[in-house]
Parts: sequence; structure tokens; C-alpha cells
Amino acid sequence: MLKTIFFLIVPLYVCSGTFLFSQTAIPSWEVFNEANSPLPNNTIRCLEIDHSNGLWIGTDHGLAHLSNGTWEIFNTSNSNIGDDYIRALAVDSNNNMWIGTTLNGLVKYDGVSFQAFNMANSDIPDNFLKTISIDKLGHKWIGTVEGLSRFDGTSWATWTTANSSIATNNISSIGVGVDNEKYIGTINGGLIYMDDASNIVGTYVIANSGLPDNSAIKVEMDNLGRPWYAGSAGGLFTDPGNQQWVVFNSDNSLLLTNSLTTMKIDPMNNIYMGTHLLGVMIKRSNATWAFYSTSNSNIPEDHILSITKDADENVWIGTYSKGLVRLHELMVAVDEIDPLTTLQIYPNPAQSAREIYLNQSIGNAHIAIFSMDSKLVYNEFFSESFNSFQLPELMPGYYFLNIQRENKSYRQELMISD
Repeated sequence: MLKTIFFLIVPLYVCSGTFLFSQTAIPSWEVFNEANSPLPNNTIRCLEIDHSNGLWIGTDHGLAHLSNGTWEIFNTSNSNIGDDYIRALAVDSNNNMWIGTTLNGLVKYDGVSFQAFNMANSDIPDNFLKTISIDKLGHKWIGTVEGLSRFDGTSWATWTTANSSIATNNISSIGVGVDNEKYIGTINGGLIYMDDASNIVGTYVIANSGLPDNSAIKVEMDNLGRPWYAGSAGGLFTDPGNQQWVVFNSDNSLLLTNSLTTMKIDPMNNIYMGTHLLGVMIKRSNATWAFYSTSNSNIPEDHILSITKDADENVWIGTYSKGLVRLHELMVAVDEIDPLTTLQIYPNPAQSAREIYLNQSIGNAHIAIFSMDSKLVYNEFFSESFNSFQLPELMPGYYFLNIQRENKSYRQELMISD
């Protein structure tokens, strides 16, 4: 079922000739699950777009392919995929799909048949794969729970704590740079940098480099060739080229949580991030932010496992237990929408004496906050344009926030947390 809601409008400023006009993003949502589609399982571990703009979906009960409204399902009951627990996906230049499983290692699907590379028939260090990337030479880079491997189609090379300087065998994600260098994220072992000849040129952890997190759940490259990392506790960070980490966290940015689960960077350098408890956060390339959760949108769950984006500007979101979600943001001129009609505040719940942010700038507005027993606890008029204000000291509990502008008003329940 396709639903459109108006909730989070983020200003986007676009140049057209000599005119500068403002746009906003209006989201529409579509949810696919076991009940309303052929999706084999509601736990969506990984997502990948192939060269035909088809969507591949890795679940806990097989692999799904959605293309132009048509579904294909592959599992151990109808194919020789070898394992139903899919953890990683990557597409090569020939549109072959490379599949990471938990029990059957690496599996190649060429559109006709499956071929497995596992501990029984190859030098892969473990059958439990966590990530797959394909480099500029077509080599497959595989992260397992027992080390890092490179497969050139014939032979294998493997790096572990026993034969190299890496600090852990638990490899979580691999980014490939413009010069075929590698940026490798681990769980509790920091980052591993390799040159184009597969030499380890650096290992970076909190202790030796000030890295903000020793666990990088996801590595993505932007269109300037910079690696970005989604930390399990350190927020979002990037390396501008000298390991002087640029960090976005809940203290210095609009990031709502430092605990990220996944990330996708689109060709315009918009960064989509998944979280455990707060849904999806978007850091747009124009420095604005957007936030989608069960509290303010039709996304069915806040625990996000995977995100990708297709050529039609659809953002595909994999949830932990509520299936697959398609998000499409329609850009509309701001002048077409009344500001208070689409106004939202965040964070909510909020903390006493901290900043509250609006999803757009407004001016000539009166803000009042009332306690549940109708006592006025905040009263301020803003003549100039603003998009944030500081809360007063408030006791934990529920309040009503009212914003009055000309003859229109916006009313929202506000929760103050401990």
C-alpha cells in the first residue's frame, strides 16, 4: 500500500539561471512484507542494486529479486544457493551477483546457476561472510568473521591476525577508492588501509590516531573519493586524507544518535544512515538534515539494517523485523506549501535547557510551551527568521508546544526526558 504523508520538510536551495529558489522534500512510503508481497522474510540484512536497476534483497530466509514489479525468490528449497541466511551482496561488471552467506561462504549467481566458494572447496577463511566489495580489477574482497580475503577468480589471498598487522579478524565493511586502494572497517579493530597493491599501509585505532570509534559498521566512498564510516558508537566520520578525522556526532551536529547500523552515500553525496532505535537519518549534501522514524512517518520500524538507492531516486530500507520499505522524496517549491502545515520539531523527546530544532526556518512567530496543567512555562516572540531555540529548565514530563504565526498555529506534544 502506497501512502504519502507530509511531515518533514527540509529546505533545499537550487540555482536555476540567475534565480535562487527553495525546495522541500515530501516523502512517500511503500512497505513490502511477508503478508502483502512474495518477500520471503521480514528481516532484511542487505540490499544491492544491479546494472539493470533491479533490487536484490538478502533476508534470513533466502534471496529476493524485485525488478519492474516482478519478484524472484531463491532459497534452499527451490535452488542450489546452499544457505538461506544472506548477509552480503555485491554486483560485478557483468551483472553477476555475489552473495555472502553464514553457512555456505561466497556464492556467485550468473542469472542461471549458483556456484559456491566455501571452506570445503576453496581457501576462504570462514563460511560466515559479513561484507563483499569488488575492486577496479574485478577482484572480490570478502570480509568474514575469521579474516579478510581477496579472490581474483582463481586464487585467494587472506589476511588475519596470525599473518598480518590487522588487529581483529572480524571484518565488517570494505570501501574501494578511486586508485583501487582499500579502506577496511572492522569490529573492535579500527580501520585498515591498503594501497592498490594490497599492501597494508596503515592500521588506525582510537589509541594511535584519535579515531572516534574502533568499530566501523559500514564504509562508503563519496564522489570526491573520501571514505566515510558509520560507527557503532562514534557517529559518522570521514578521513579527508590525513587521518585528521572529521566527526559528526550527537554533540557537535544534528545527529540524533552515535550508534549507527548502516549507511549509503548516493552520487550527490547525500548520506543515508540507519540506527537501532531512531529510524533513518539523512545528512544532505546541502548541509540540511532529515529524520524519519515511527514517531513522525510511515516507516514501520526504527531498527534499520540496510539501505540502498536506485536510479529512480528510490531509497530502499531494510528493517529488522518489519520488511522492506521504499522511500521516495518529491521535491516541491517551498512557496507551494504553508510553513506551519509542514512544520516539525526535533528531537522529541528533548532534554531540558537544550536546543529544539525546526525542519525549516520561520519568522514573525510566537512560541509558547504549556505544562499538562495549562501553566505557561515558556513564552517568546521571534521577529527574525529562526530554525532553533533553547528550551528553558523543565521538569521531565509532557508539555504542549504552540507556535503562532499570523493567523495560523502549530501545536505539538513535547516530551522532556530525564
